[in-house]
Amino acid sequence: MYPVLIKLGPVTIYTYGIFVFLGLLLGYFVSLREAKRLGIDCTKFTDIIFWTAVIALIGARIFYVIMEYKWFIQRPLEIILSRSGFVFYGGVIFGFIPLYFLTKKYKIDSLKMLDSLGLGLPLGHSLGRLGCFFYGCCYGKPTDSVWGVLFPLNSPAGMLAEKVIPTQLISSFFLFLIFIVLLFIRKYKKFRGQIFLYYLVLYGIFRFIIEFFRGDERGQILFFTTAQIISIILVGMGCFLFFKWRKKA
Repeated sequence: MYPVLIKLGPVTIYTYGIFVFLGLLLGYFVSLREAKRLGIDCTKFTDIIFWTAVIALIGARIFYVIMEYKWFIQRPLEIILSRSGFVFYGGVIFGFIPLYFLTKKYKIDSLKMLDSLGLGLPLGHSLGRLGCFFYGCCYGKPTDSVWGVLFPLNSPAGMLAEKVIPTQLISSFFLFLIFIVLLFIRKYKKFRGQIFLYYLVLYGIFRFIIEFFRGDERGQILFFTTAQIISIILVGMGCFLFFKWRKKA
């Protein structure tokens, strides 16, 4: 793993940040191309995506601080200074707020907007998970298997001092696979919003499963992690809306 990509004197460029940035950029351009295809004004689309991304990143950070509150109580400055610490579902939940109000403001079809995002999100997220691997966060449970990864001691996963399941790489692969599936399904789309709903359900199911193999602190509600509870809600909501929107179409 290479946590530091480039170091030029006092300037350090971290691999994690680069992959997150590239993920955002790739997700944006894929969604923009789909938005053009669906007849959405590119200038309005870019404005909506910019503010959605800003609020989503803030939300992802807030969720991480909430989940790791014990650690941040001891080191409050790390809330600002820490290089890692984003919860994807936090970004999704917070991102819906500006997305909803800005699509209303610009009078853009919200379902078309969701479809364009549904195509770009898994691809961008896939790159972001590679950044997690290079940093050593979002790691899996300890394992003796040949495909286990031993991280450096100065990384979050390395603190365990034993091989762990590379859940970051598994997530990256399946997110890319979800993108390919959605790209194929797009040709047979029957109603607006369908691509986004497929993304919501497919990712929700995968996230629920991969959580059983995660080894980092997850936050627990009864027998499930916080992410699994959110996954159940989103999959249920996705299935409900699928039948509702299909019937309406």
